[in-house]
Amino acid sequence: MKILRLLSVATLFIAHTAVAQSQSIAMPTTSLATLDASAFQPQSGFAPSSARLVTQSPSGMALYHWSAAALIAANGADAFSSWRQIEANPVIGAQGARFGYSSLVIKSGFAGGSLLIEHVVLRHRPDLYRKMAWLNFASAGGLGAVAFYNTGLR
Repeated sequence: MKILRLLSVATLFIAHTAVAQSQSIAMPTTSLATLDASAFQPQSGFAPSSARLVTQSPSGMALYHWSAAALIAANGADAFSSWRQIEANPVIGAQGARFGYSSLVIKSGFAGGSLLIEHVVLRHRPDLYRKMAWLNFASAGGLGAVAFYNTGLR
């Protein structure tokens, strides 16, 4: 029970830190137009093609990464609180079955699959980083509430 509360507090801390960080950090603004010719010159034995370019990261990328961490933590808390309890979700476990390794694999597959889909979408639409981040925070909050509820059943 103490571990679950610690995970819940950690998830809230991650969410708070991510929001504060995304609002206070200035993103790099270097673009190809502002680079001078020296950035493209060979440096100490490197070929011209290996010159490093500074790219601008999309707005909300840090917030999204923190939200993914919160989602993974909330999934872990939910799995920990459900361990060896009767599973109510028929997709994860059969009727009356207990939450165990097979349920954990299915639950992890859903979480990993959703993050993979988000990754593919964000590669094509980087303007959606903030929206996906808030979706992840909402999901993490829901899973945290379920984990809290599960601890009351023990």
